[in-house]
Amino acid sequence: MKITRATSVCLMSTLSWSCGSSPSAPGAAIRVAGAYTIHKVTLSDTCGGSQPGSAFDNPGEVRQQPGSLTFVLDDHGTRDLPGTLNRDGSFTLSPSQSLVQNTIPAIDTFDGGRFTTQGFEVRDTTDLQSNPVVTGGGACRVVTSWTGTKQGAPNVIP
Repeated sequence: MKITRATSVCLMSTLSWSCGSSPSAPGAAIRVAGAYTIHKVTLSDTCGGSQPGSAFDNPGEVRQQPGSLTFVLDDHGTRDLPGTLNRDGSFTLSPSQSLVQNTIPAIDTFDGGRFTTQGFEVRDTTDLQSNPVVTGGGACRVVTSWTGTKQGAPNVIP
């Protein structure tokens, strides 16, 4: 069998594809670091401090080395939320303990995190040990949806 240049190129392409090469750009590494505007929308609030649909924006920042599967999300300058990133852009954030109004112990848990080229989405559930609105009101919960819009260069999700 005579191997022509075209056959050789085709064979090399087939071998590289079957040996694990990705159709992504060569050397592309996941990158999500940068500044974000985080739009937070209340989904539910048993504390009585906001209504479903209430919204506000916070500046935020993600710190991550290109290709690293760990990152830190600073959601508005008051706390760092460490996270783990998957190559498809999905992510998890560790639970975060804090004090609401400097007196009420609370814990935030996060689910459904996903980075895209334009930003990220995640759901935040905040469980407070006592109600900050109603004295003696007992424990309460606030659930919000966060949508982070990337400022500057888009994220790279290979």
